[in-house]
Amino acid sequence: MQSLGRDNLNTLSAPLPHRKISASGLVMSNITVSPSWWQIFLGSMRSIFGGNVASYDKVLAFGRSEVMQRLREQAIGEGWDDVINVRVETSAVMNKIKGGNQNKSGTLEFLAYGTGIRE
Repeated sequence: MQSLGRDNLNTLSAPLPHRKISASGLVMSNITVSPSWWQIFLGSMRSIFGGNVASYDKVLAFGRSEVMQRLREQAIGEGWDDVINVRVETSAVMNKIKGGNQNKSGTLEFLAYGTGIRE
């Protein structure tokens, strides 16, 4: 029962009381993103002088919106009407290089998951 103009993701821990749920299951999606070389350069310059690293904020915003969109598509593809109790987790994955130092150009992993429900 898909209606146009309605978002099928929400953070309710339970569906609305008037709905009869016939099935439920886990729905999840994940992506990894990495800043471009230009964003890394701007971020390293900003870290020298201090302040907010706005170039990394764009990477975070893109990753979050993309993983949520993929979760929507995953839910529709699996036939779920809605996804409730949606959560997004973010983790930084850094690459090791010679000498034991961490590579500054690591990636970010975004994981979105929730409970798919079907009427």
